[in-house]
Amino acid sequence: MLQRLKGRSKTKSVFENGKNYHYQNLLLRLEKDSCLSFLAVGVSVSKKDFSRAVDRNRIKRKLRIALNEVKHNILFCGYCMVFYVGKKMPEKGEIVEQIKGVLEKVNN
Repeated sequence: MLQRLKGRSKTKSVFENGKNYHYQNLLLRLEKDSCLSFLAVGVSVSKKDFSRAVDRNRIKRKLRIALNEVKHNILFCGYCMVFYVGKKMPEKGEIVEQIKGVLEKVNN
């Protein structure tokens, strides 16, 4: 089950204790917690690479939609942040494939 990552303390914990997984244009920072029954996910896009808020919001929306499409492939619980680190506007199909690739890295 996916939820949104909320709260400064949980986000700070992900950055301090999380592990990085990189695949093409995605960076996933994950803190696994076996006590939880859900995965709380936050998404982010760099303001440096996409100066227009419209573009950043579009990419974040595409990331959330892609995560919902592949949520059956997620075999872990905890807190994570997903960063889009590419330089150009992605297509929806690209994001889905990249999320599948980064999840394979995490599951192995």
